[in-house]
Order: sequence, then C-alpha cells, then structure tokens
Amino acid sequence: MSPFVVKKAGIHLRGEARRKSYLKTRSNQTLTHSVSRRKMNFTTVNRTIISCGLHYLPIYPENISLDLRVVFIIRIVVNALTCPLVIALNILVMVAVKTKPQLRTKSNIALACLSTTDLVVGLVLQPLQIASDVSLLRGDIMFCTITYLSKTVTLSCVLASFHHLVLMSTERYVAIKRPFVYETQITEVRIIIASAVGWAAAIILSNENLLATAIVIAVETLLIILSIYFNVSVYKEVRRNNKQIAHNQVSLEAKEKLLKNKKGFYTTVILLLVILLCYIPTRICVVILISLKERIAPSIRATAIYLLTLLPILNSLFNPLIYATRIRYFRVAFIQLLLRKPTAQAEELERKIFGVSCNVHPTTEKNQTLNNNHEPTRQA
Repeated sequence: MSPFVVKKAGIHLRGEARRKSYLKTRSNQTLTHSVSRRKMNFTTVNRTIISCGLHYLPIYPENISLDLRVVFIIRIVVNALTCPLVIALNILVMVAVKTKPQLRTKSNIALACLSTTDLVVGLVLQPLQIASDVSLLRGDIMFCTITYLSKTVTLSCVLASFHHLVLMSTERYVAIKRPFVYETQITEVRIIIASAVGWAAAIILSNENLLATAIVIAVETLLIILSIYFNVSVYKEVRRNNKQIAHNQVSLEAKEKLLKNKKGFYTTVILLLVILLCYIPTRICVVILISLKERIAPSIRATAIYLLTLLPILNSLFNPLIYATRIRYFRVAFIQLLLRKPTAQAEELERKIFGVSCNVHPTTEKNQTLNNNHEPTRQA
C-alpha cells in the first residue's frame, strides 16, 4: 500500500473521530438545554397556577410556610365538616315549607328561596373550595381552573343571597305598609319568579370585567338603599303598632296578628344583620390588610385573609339555625321529617326539648311562623 493511501486513510479516521465527538457534544448540549427548559417551564407553571388565585395575595407552592399550610388544612376541615350540615338543614327548610301547611306562607316561601342559595353553597361552593385548597397544597395544575370556578360561584352566591334579602325586605314592607295590595298582588308564584330573577341577575353580574364591576357596584348600592328604606319604614310601623297595643286600641285578634307581624319583621332583620356581619367585616379587614401590606408580614396577611373568608361560607349554616331558633313550627317540622313522627308527638317532643315560652298565647302557639295565612291589616 502506498504512503499516500495510508496518509489519506489516517486523515479520514481523524475526521470521523472529530465528527463523532462533535455529535456527542451537541447531543449533551441539547439534553442539558431540554432539562433546563423543563425546569423553567415547571417554575413558570407553578407561578401561573398561583397567579390564578387571589390577585392581591400571590402565594408560591415552594414558599408556603408551615403556618399557612395549617390555615389551608383548617379551611379544608371546616368545609368538610359543615358541608353536609349546610346541605341537610337547607333541604329540611325547603321540604318543610313545601309539605307542611302551617309553614306554607308567603314569608316562609321567601325563606325557602333564600335557602336555595345556601344549598348551592353546600352542594357546589364548599366542594370547590376543598378541591382548590387541596390542589394548592399539592401544587396541582388544576388549581387554576378550580379556583376560577370557585371565585365565580362565590360571587354568584353572594349576590344571590343579597338579592333574596332585598326580596324578603320588600315582602315584609308590602305586607305591613300595603296589606290589601299584599293580599291581591303578592302571590307564591310571583315570589318564586322574583327569586329566579334574583338568581339570573347574580349569575349575569358575576362576570369579572370592568363594565360588569361598575354595574354591580351601581345596582347593589341602589338595592342597599332600597333595603334600608324598607326596613326603616317597617320598623316605624311596628313601633306604631306597639303603641296601639299598649293603649289597648286594637282588638284581641288584631293584637295577635300584629305580634306575629312584629316577630316576622325581627326575624328578617336578624337574618339581614347576620349576613352583613359575615360579609362586611370580612371585606373591611381584607381592604385594611391590603392597604397596610408594607407594614404587615405576607404570612400574617395570608393567614388572616384565608381564615376570614370562611365566615361568608358559614353564613349558609347560620341561616337555617336562625329559622329553627325563631320559628317554633320549623323545629316541629324538622323533628317530624328527621324522626318520622306524627305532628302531635313531634310537638310534644319539641316542648320537652325547648320548652314553651310563657309569653306565647295558647291560640297562637301552634302557628308560630313568620306570618300566618291571613296577613295583618293596618289599623286606621
């Protein structure tokens, strides 16, 4: 073999070795770039997940403190324990109003409509919040979608609850100030239609955009003013009726109706105050914590905000308990439905458990609801 051929073969082998070395280096660089890109994408995903939560309170899974993890665990436990109670109690309210003639009044139908919002909280919102908190602790990619659904449902339920309170205040106002109009114009079907309109408005106004936010603020402010006017007017009328009763200016039958009317009004006021106490202080504290974010540690702000936001959820548990506390026949109906007892035995058991108030007249004890079937008439 000639020296020229040997030299050419050596050059070829060295070129082949360089090419293989280059390819190997290129492959290692590509693999390193791919791994680096996946790490970057993972970090981006984590930050994107959290950006779908509370926009004013960013939290990153890799930096969640132990205290904050405890807060989310508390939220999960509270929602898990109260969710079945919220569902059961509000279904009992609706079934009792539907099946018990003593409770099937216009005022109690308005209460049952309010129970639909509380039922949605137990059936939909609380499971969504549990799933959202669990996915946050796990760093799950589904956190973004679940949190968005949870925020939308929360806003819809808040608006629907407030709309139903306005409906109840309007019903009480017409019943007391315009009794003849109430008898002829306010029907069960119209109350249910008004409830459906309140739900539709809540769903439409729950969209998160600038125009919808401005409309929500304007509409809800108007409804707040209207609700305040109705309740102040009814309170003045109740005080006037109390003076008539004190001076014996009404008959015994009219006195009983006025007392029932007074009880119904105060029940509505209690519901309104409890809902406001569950929502307004929470919003005020959130605004304060956000405005003082430079002075308050992020972990303290997050702990306070995520614990305070449990209060509006628990309001759905408080409402049926208020019905049972204020209205005796709701208690009797609950005993009937839960223990499958006849009316007489349920009433006897209710007396043994809760006793009979000494200021309840024997003839009115049996029909102690928000309002009886015959609405009170105004005295001249």
